[in-house]
Amino acid sequence: MSKLNNLLFISILTISLTACDYISGLTNGTNETQEANRIITELTFAVAPKIAWMPWYLANEENLFNQYSNNIKIKFKSDNYQRIIDSFLNGDVHAITISNIDAIAQIVRRDIEVDVILISNGHNGSEAILLPQNVDASINNLRGKSFGFTKFSTRHYLFDRYLIRNQIDFDEINTSNIDEIDIPDAFKNNKELVGVVTENPNLYQLTHTTDAKIIFDSQQIANEIFDLVLMRRETLEDHPDFAQALLSSWFAITQKLQGNKKSQTLNGLSTLINLTPQQYAAQLTTTPLNDSPAKALAKIRSRNIRKTMRHIQYFIQRHDLANDENFTDWISYPGRNPAILHFNGKPLQKFIAPSIKK
Repeated sequence: MSKLNNLLFISILTISLTACDYISGLTNGTNETQEANRIITELTFAVAPKIAWMPWYLANEENLFNQYSNNIKIKFKSDNYQRIIDSFLNGDVHAITISNIDAIAQIVRRDIEVDVILISNGHNGSEAILLPQNVDASINNLRGKSFGFTKFSTRHYLFDRYLIRNQIDFDEINTSNIDEIDIPDAFKNNKELVGVVTENPNLYQLTHTTDAKIIFDSQQIANEIFDLVLMRRETLEDHPDFAQALLSSWFAITQKLQGNKKSQTLNGLSTLINLTPQQYAAQLTTTPLNDSPAKALAKIRSRNIRKTMRHIQYFIQRHDLANDENFTDWISYPGRNPAILHFNGKPLQKFIAPSIKK
């Protein structure tokens, strides 16, 4: 009898274990099928190595983009500034960092619908007009002289604002189109130029290693030049998590610059751009970061943007960088129907106060 009971117990146990294995196999099979059926979309975010944009590079080093994304694989692309703009125009990348000047002069005028999801930083002395120390900086002396800078850039915009501020006619000054990378050599060796207009890190280098002096900089037109994260509207509508992942990565790094990890973070940022921490920190002060969600949301909602756009409109029209369409129809602001370029506060609002799932 005891032997019969033992056989019965073993039989029941065997059946139970077999059933568990079967159920487990079904569950694992379902999970594997779900994983296989999960579509991963690859989206590309392109950034150029500029002082204020190095937090994006550190975020990439720390693999933050994909830590914060879901069903999206974010590819980070680093390249020359103009090439990342060209890649965006060609449809090869889905989001880029760009100045407000270039966003309008190069992107919007081609009727590409885009959203600004972040104003990452301002320009507060990061561009300047330079002269040699021994050159008379009086307006009368500069008339008829030549300046070198990259045409239709933030430096060109700064130069135009300088002329307007000092009531100098545009045809009283000669200009030469020079790539930013060639500016230091032009300042030192081009005898046809009286001065140049440049940005960091060239600005820092020239003012610390030559006899260059600043006669006008972007600090004197505060809030007029700023940098954006621009995303194709179709991409944002189809993949709102893309914007959330970028915002999460940005604030994860910038908030380290405010706390007890500031020194370590500065070391990491400066290494990525081949500067000392002191050099990097000095230049970063000229591009104040919107380093918290609340600050960034306030900036994208600011009415100062509308005032700035009037100055940019004049710059665009004066240099024939636009077609005949009405400039005011190009730009829209939070709470309005989206125009070609829309300052969209919703991704930041969602970041600050996520919607509650019912």
